[in-house]
Amino acid sequence: MILAIVVIVGIFFAVLFFAQNRLIYPAPPPSAPWGKLVLKRPDITLHGWIVHPEADSAWVVFGGNALALNPVGDQWRDCTDRAIYLMPYRGYEGQAGSPGEKALVADGIALVKQVEQAHRRVGIIGVSLGTGVATQVAAQTQPDQLLLVTPYDRLDLVAQDHYPYLPVRWLMRDTYDSAAAAANLRNVPVAILQADQDEIISAARTQALVAAFPSKPVRWLHVPTSHNGVWERPELCSFVKRGAT
Repeated sequence: MILAIVVIVGIFFAVLFFAQNRLIYPAPPPSAPWGKLVLKRPDITLHGWIVHPEADSAWVVFGGNALALNPVGDQWRDCTDRAIYLMPYRGYEGQAGSPGEKALVADGIALVKQVEQAHRRVGIIGVSLGTGVATQVAAQTQPDQLLLVTPYDRLDLVAQDHYPYLPVRWLMRDTYDSAAAAANLRNVPVAILQADQDEIISAARTQALVAAFPSKPVRWLHVPTSHNGVWERPELCSFVKRGAT
């Protein structure tokens, strides 16, 4: 009986371990034909869209785990005069490859460096899961601003909040340790948008991230809505428009 229980538990954890990529990265299907954004990587070529490509300054956007980026460009088109670079993750919206923390961060660094060749100032925006990518990329590239929408300190701690009785922290391969990366952002202005009714990322996770920055955020905006409800709020557009100023 004991052996049978051990085997069943072992199978359960094995399934959870191997299924985690589908849980973390529920990639959306193609949303629109590719635009003019092309990023050549050593193993694949990635594509995306550019809004206001003629602008002097730019934002590079890293989206949420199930977020289609092309509609974000349409929604934010009038929220900023900066160029907006939108490149779906590997495996997202018809993109080649498979998502994973190491690859997404490396792709993000390469994208920011490419955008720096075309624009005088480059800022980074991260949304939900993408705040983990954005913070690590920012630590390596030192953008002129960093905007984080519904951010967290570590993704494995977010998962542990939802499954407190399971050892999910020890099973997760991709942990997105934003708190560790934040320590390297001493000279980067940071702005935070927190959803005060967030049912996915607890206030404690955002507070822990804020505490990890060497300096206080320039702005810490609290919006009375749910995690995905921020997309329906006018504060999001004004947050992007104002930036970390």
